[in-house]
Formats: sequence, structure tokens, C-alpha cells
Amino acid sequence: MTSVAVDSTDETEGQGRRAVKAARTRAGIEAAALRLFREQGFEATTVEQIARAADIAPRTFFRYFPSKDAVLFGDIGSELEYVREALNARGSGEHPMRAMAASMLHAADRMEADREQHLMRAELLQVLESTGQYEMHLMRQRWMQDMTELVAEHIGTDPSCDPRPGAWSMTMVSCFGSAMHAWLTRQDGTPLREILVGVLDSTCDGLSQATLKAHED
Repeated sequence: MTSVAVDSTDETEGQGRRAVKAARTRAGIEAAALRLFREQGFEATTVEQIARAADIAPRTFFRYFPSKDAVLFGDIGSELEYVREALNARGSGEHPMRAMAASMLHAADRMEADREQHLMRAELLQVLESTGQYEMHLMRQRWMQDMTELVAEHIGTDPSCDPRPGAWSMTMVSCFGSAMHAWLTRQDGTPLREILVGVLDSTCDGLSQATLKAHED
């Protein structure tokens, strides 16, 4: 039997093409869903309608998003996995906030190319919040709780007794949220990463000074 050698270059190129195709499909689903949310409302829009608008099968939708909520609010599970990977990759000798920062900077890079979709999503979320929807509050609470538990698990502590994981998570999530808000509001084209780095640097400086002041007092 003659063996057939597999060209690793061809294999890598094939994976690259699949990744590009998957990214395009995901972007197409998001664009179709956000358009329908804007036109007919979030509650009135179904997964079947989104799939039809994106020219895919409903089962394909669920390969990219666990629910229509994940399109609007973001896939918390996936983002938490990025944070978990960052924590594990950087080891136990490094402060968890550094790992969270690395994960958020990576998220900023991923989001940069899709600013218009994130802007549309922000506008839709603002409408939902202004009409008394409770989903926004629940999603924020869940994100903060899950992040806190993840950090607590990493350092081996109980978040119900140890305030540090909650404080670190709240600080980092707030920094990212503030940077993202500025990114979507500003019209000067400043990248999200650059804005986030500035927010993190100034926050770090402020906390350092606050700590020194506390010791002095």
C-alpha cells in the first residue's frame, strides 16, 4: 500500500479557510439577528426568522449561538472560557487581574473589526433597558458572579468569605465596560485596545495612590 503524505501547509491553509468561513457565517447571523431585533423587536423575533434571514438552517444557528439572547447580550460562556484559559496559561504566581487584563485585551482585538455591529447592539440594549426590561440587570449580575467564582476557584478561596475575587472582577469588568462605551461613542477612530490600556493604566495608578494614602492615614 502506498502511503500518502499530508502536507502540513495545506492542512493549515484548510483550517484557515474554515476559520474565515465560520467567522463570516457568525457575522452574518449577528447582522441578520440585530436587524430583525431593530425592525420588529427582540421578543417578537424567533431563531427560525433569524436563520431564514441569514440563509442558514436553524441547527446552524445553534452551532454558533446557544440562544438568541447570546446574539444580543453576548455569549458569556465563551468569554468566561477565554478568561479561564488566560488564568491557567499565566500560572498561579501572577495576579489574577493581570490574566483578566490579557483576556480583555484579546477580546478588544476580536471586537475591533465589528464596531458597527457592537454599536447597533448597544443601541438595542439601551432601548431594552429604557423600556423596563430586566434582562440587562440579570446578565450583568450573572457575568459578575461567574467571573468572581472563576477567579475564586483559580486562587482556591471561598468568594462568600473572601472579598478579593469580587472586587478584582468588578474592577476589571467596569474598566472594560467604560472603555467599550467610550469606543462606541467616540468618532475619532481610536482602537478599543488603546482606550482600554489607558483606562487600566489610570485605574492602576489611582489604586496605587489610594493604597498609599490608606497606609498613611
